[in-house]
Order: sequence, then C-alpha cells, then structure tokens
Amino acid sequence: MNVDASKLVAGRLSSIVAKKMINGETVVIVNAENVVLVGRREEIVAKWKQRVDARVLSNPHFGPKYERIPSRMLKRMIKGMLPNKKTTAARIMKQLKIYNQIPKELTQTKFEEVEGVKCNEKHDFITLAEVAKLLGGKW
Repeated sequence: MNVDASKLVAGRLSSIVAKKMINGETVVIVNAENVVLVGRREEIVAKWKQRVDARVLSNPHFGPKYERIPSRMLKRMIKGMLPNKKTTAARIMKQLKIYNQIPKELTQTKFEEVEGVKCNEKHDFITLAEVAKLLGGKW
C-alpha cells in the first residue's frame, strides 16, 4: 500500500496504517511533512513542546526522547497504535517506510487514496513540518 499523506489527518491515517500492517501489508508513506494535526495551533505546539522538553532533573540526558523530524514523528504515532509486545511491534514496524517527500525511486508509483482521512479545510490545523520547525527540527 503506497499512500500520499498530503492533507491527511495524522491520527486517522495512523490507525488505518496500523490495521493494514497488523494484517501483513507493507506500507509506504510519502509527504509525511504535509500530514495535518487538527486543533488550535497554539495548543498543539504547546503539547509537543512539553513532550520534547521533558527531562529528568538529576541528569537531563535521561528521559524520553521525542523526534523533531516529521517522518519520525508520524512513525512514533503509528507505533503507538500497534500491539505493545516488543517482538510483535518490532516485527510489524519493519513493514513501514515513511518519507518526508517523494523520493526519486517512487516518482512513477501510483498512490492510493485513503477514504475518510482527508482534512476539512474549515477546521484549525497545523502540519507536522510546521510543528517540527517550531520545535527546532532540522531535516
């Protein structure tokens, strides 16, 4: 399954992709930086900023590490929707490839449309690329 993720809602896309991967399909997602998070811009950025800035006071190098690259941010969302047994999740995650843009080898590929995932333009939203840049991501 090849998906062009431009203007698709992140959570809905993640759940559909996770189900396809559990059923054994290999999934390739392109244009991950154009995936949309729906909600007020300030609240979304504040939530991600809080996650990225989380640290342990005794040693700031410890603690959860959150990515600032859109493709890896989306990969973590999808991983969160998979079964949490380590061997199962690791095996299933090998079936997923995510690219921020369309790579040269996939320019001639036909991409499937995922139904019910398109973003409605009248709602407030922000793309993963904008969130990543506001968090200091460089890719």
